[in-house]
Amino acid sequence: MIGNYIKTTVRGLMKNRAYSFLNIAGLAIGVACASVIFLWVQDELTFNHNFVKRDNLYTVRENQTYDGKTSTFRATPGPMAAALKADIPGVKNAARMGGDHDMVFALGEKVINENGTYADAEIFPMLKLSFVKGEEANAFQELHSVVISTTMAKKFFGSANPIGKALKMDNEHDFTITGVFTDLPKNSTFQIHWLAPLKNIDHVQPWQQDWGANWTRTYVELEPTADVNAVNKKLANYIGTKKEGNKTVCFLFGMNDWNLRDKFIDGKMSGGRIEYVSSVFGNCLYYTYHSLHKFHELVNCKI
Repeated sequence: MIGNYIKTTVRGLMKNRAYSFLNIAGLAIGVACASVIFLWVQDELTFNHNFVKRDNLYTVRENQTYDGKTSTFRATPGPMAAALKADIPGVKNAARMGGDHDMVFALGEKVINENGTYADAEIFPMLKLSFVKGEEANAFQELHSVVISTTMAKKFFGSANPIGKALKMDNEHDFTITGVFTDLPKNSTFQIHWLAPLKNIDHVQPWQQDWGANWTRTYVELEPTADVNAVNKKLANYIGTKKEGNKTVCFLFGMNDWNLRDKFIDGKMSGGRIEYVSSVFGNCLYYTYHSLHKFHELVNCKI
């Protein structure tokens, strides 16, 4: 019976060769495109999955209201990270991190621009970067320390061990390499090739220690048993307890939402990249089904 079915199908295809070729080619192209799109969707949905603590990691966001309109910001006061860990139950760890810096590094005549940032040492146990050389525990013991990615290490030192060697940063200070970490994947929020102590820049201006000045990003790790809603209640008017008259409202924004749901309207989460991913995925399913349906029609099958 199966043999008869195959014969009938082949005869049907051969009778309409041009039409059959177009439909089969269309099906092949459709399946190939769908496969690529499915891989892209998987990449989007697994964003930041390289961080083992992602379910307990958050960044602090601020809602500020002016003239009746609420806007959401990433920047927070400099003293916030240390204070949160001391004041709010459930906060296991907290760290400050600056924005991305495209910095010039030099080793003799070799000069290379690399993207990275400044951060507190507490960021290492939170992100759990994979160190291939050096140890996170003593990475920032010295002010002019720097940890670099494997790619950056190869650019400057090839296969040689870079630990203990120095790179001149921004044509100002020599920073000693204390660690080398595995390159972060492309579907990671942090696309950095170096990290240096935030203490290098957190005292440049007096206002950087003021609770009314927002200039750094605050990252928080909660205890696995912590209640996020309870923490958010304590966090909501937290800055107001430090700076009289400040009406800023703070809240935790989970790492699992950073890539797909990072859109806020009037202070509330309102979609984001998830809308685009859902639309593309839905269209992909539709056109894949349509291609299969046309092929089944071609071989006189009904679905």
